[in-house]
Parts: sequence; structure tokens; C-alpha cells
Amino acid sequence: MQRQYRIYPSEDAGSHVPYVSDIAASGVKPLFIACDAVQGTLFVLALMSERYLRHKGRLERNRYKAEKIMSTFAIIFATIGQIGLVLLSILDTYRHHRAHVICLGIFVVGIGIAAACSFCEFAMLRKKYYEVHWLRFSYILKLGWFIVAIGLAIAFVVLMGISNPDPGAIVEWTLAYWYGLFGIILMVDLLPASKRSQQREQKGGYIFGLDMTGSSRNLTNDAEVNCRSGTGSLSE
Repeated sequence: MQRQYRIYPSEDAGSHVPYVSDIAASGVKPLFIACDAVQGTLFVLALMSERYLRHKGRLERNRYKAEKIMSTFAIIFATIGQIGLVLLSILDTYRHHRAHVICLGIFVVGIGIAAACSFCEFAMLRKKYYEVHWLRFSYILKLGWFIVAIGLAIAFVVLMGISNPDPGAIVEWTLAYWYGLFGIILMVDLLPASKRSQQREQKGGYIFGLDMTGSSRNLTNDAEVNCRSGTGSLSE
């Protein structure tokens, strides 16, 4: 049975499933570069925002230096990994195969270490804030993601060595979507800061940016004036 769809120049002979890198090396290369740059920036900004919000107390504060170190390392290695991601999309597998593989290794190692550091930080936070259900939920999500990611990475390396390239391509596509899921988890980690900000505004008399305490004082003053005027008329 002959393949009825496009065969990319960098594909192995006889393959039925193209690798992500094969498609990225084709005419859509500028789109891949732009998407990788935007995605990488958002990924690092999510980690930096978490660090900032914990420092400001909008999220549960880091109580120990080790937690801050893990958070800082996560940002550093995530930045390294995202630089590797952008470079591997520029140095495509068809024209710069060896450089592409090196950049792929930088990306995988960088993101792997960043994920491990983020997981360790949440493991320590979970022990100190055990009553916070959100932290426990995020910790379980990160643990599950990390275990599956290691399994997929090992499977990808093993399948790269077999003659049939299709299983390796399938695992690579799975890894790509699984990696995107981690970015979503990082974004979700920031949601409690928004909820906490709304609670503080409501406690302080602000709802949707409006000063409700001032308006209630004005209503009270008006009522007092009317009451006094009414009393005066009765006494007369």
C-alpha cells in the first residue's frame, strides 16, 4: 500500500508517520519558530510570576531557602530549555541535523530539570501548607506528569534505535502534547493569586474596583440627615 500524502525531505524511507521535526523543516518553518518563541516566553513568565507572587504573599510564601533555590533553578533551566527549543526550530533537522539534535538535547535536559525543580518546590510547600488543598492537587498533577514524561522520554530514546521509525514518531507527537500540558499546569498554579486578590478587595470594601465603604458611609449620612430633619419637624 502506497502512501497517498506528502513525504517530507528529512523523513526516513518507508515511514508512514512524520516526525514533528520533519514538518517543522518544511515550508511552515517560520510558523514553528514564532510559536516556539511565544510558547517559550509564556512558559518562563509563568515560573517567574509564581516566584514573584510568592514573594509578595499573593501565593503561599516560601518559608525555607531550599524552596526559593528550587524555584530559581526552575526559572534558569526553563530559560535554557526554551532557548534550545527556539534554536532547534531554527536549525532544522533537514539542513542542520547534528546541531538540531544537540539543541533537542538542551531542550529536553533543561525542561526536565526545570520540571524536577518545580516538583521539588511543591513537594516542600505541600508539607508546610498541608491544609491548602490547591497545593496538594498541583503536587499530584506535577508528580503524575513527571512520571509519564520520564516514561515517554525513555520510550522515545529506545524506539529511535529500531528500524521502523513510526513508533518513535508517534511517541514524539505524544511528548509534544504532554509537554504542552505542563505549561497549562504552570498557568493554573497562578489562579489562587487572582482569587486571593478578589477576597482582599472585598474585605477591604472594594468590589470590582469600586469603593463600597465610601458609598455606604454616604448612605448612612443621608439617612441621619433625613432622620434629624424629620425629628425636628415633629418637635415643632
